[in-house]
Amino acid sequence: MKKHIVYALCLAIWATAAQAADIIGDSDSIPAGASTVIDDFERGNYWIWAAFDWELYGPAKLSTSARISNRWAAGGKQSLECKMMPSYPDSATDGMYYMDYHWDFSGARYMVIDINNPEEQDFSISLALQTTDDWKWDELTTVRITPGTHTVVFDLSEYAADLFLVRRINICYREIEPLEGHFFVDNLRIIR
Repeated sequence: MKKHIVYALCLAIWATAAQAADIIGDSDSIPAGASTVIDDFERGNYWIWAAFDWELYGPAKLSTSARISNRWAAGGKQSLECKMMPSYPDSATDGMYYMDYHWDFSGARYMVIDINNPEEQDFSISLALQTTDDWKWDELTTVRITPGTHTVVFDLSEYAADLFLVRRINICYREIEPLEGHFFVDNLRIIR
């Protein structure tokens, strides 16, 4: 009986946190449909931050770490904490945090993530999926993230034909003003 009460309480807390978050991006509400969690960061860290090694392919990225944190979570106990540094001459103005796998997102209409920006400055976020055997770069909408907690909805319809093989998910941080800081990501999910 205690397990059921604790579970119900956890669901209520998660629902309250989700309601408190702004819903932004390609929709101002969470679309209806079957939701599948891709990563809730409760089972370990499979994410990598792009930095010095990406200089082989262009300017240095601003990402400096991607690690599990219990400082904020939209649901559960953990999220992904992404740290970044300010741009400097000859650097990019973006950072990349990514995870590789082989997913079949066929039929998915939206990708949704929860983001917490504890900083005082805005920045932008986009998601990019690398798809098919050619590792196509399918970049979704860029969204401005103000301080606070947000649920971000990304429309996948433009890339529906590529979703049968998703090889990498990239969280793309885009600097608006030079910023040293961090943000948190939780509950990466697709909606079919």
